[in-house]
Amino acid sequence: MEIQLNLKSELSDHQGAIREIQIHQDAKMFFARSDDMLILYDLKRNRKIKGFYGSAGFEGATFASDGKSLLYFSEEKIHFWDLGTWKEKMVISGELYETRDRDAHAESGLWAISTEQNAIAVRRLETDEDDPPDFILEGHTNYIECLRFHPTGKVLASGAADKTIRFWDIQERSEISNWQVHEDFVTSLAFSPDGKIVISGDYSGNLKIWDMKMI
Repeated sequence: MEIQLNLKSELSDHQGAIREIQIHQDAKMFFARSDDMLILYDLKRNRKIKGFYGSAGFEGATFASDGKSLLYFSEEKIHFWDLGTWKEKMVISGELYETRDRDAHAESGLWAISTEQNAIAVRRLETDEDDPPDFILEGHTNYIECLRFHPTGKVLASGAADKTIRFWDIQERSEISNWQVHEDFVTSLAFSPDGKIVISGDYSGNLKIWDMKMI
């Protein structure tokens, strides 16, 4: 297997590290969250739709499971932003958690988490962090910031403080390729639902949108 990445666009609206990226289920939009801002983008035109800014910071965000709202956590409250009316429709007390350094894939029955040894431990879903991993993926030379399974479950992507994005073949349990395409730590990754687009974000606040092919 081989991974090909072709750069589609670069965005630099953020002032600090990209903490989270998520692509909407219809693949028409995505958001990127840093410490002091959350920006919603049009993925087709690669431009900003809406920005949310706050001195108290943003500590978590997600699209609602029905695809109709953007939820974000700020000032110890979860805000619901309606993607149809473009208005805030509800605010409740609560918290959204950040889980960049781990991911799971239901169909493959696996989950992955970074380790203190700059490696990735992969386990079956029914096991927990105290159980021995099924296998370990090694190659990064600095700590791992983010992990994302490809929608097929066949490939795992990782970004790290060594400034690389690496792709791993889950079946072969080996590295496919690594790309040093950022000038700073790679802090967040996201795949489109069809797996044809990957977005990467770094510690300096830069976003890169890639066309991706698995050959």
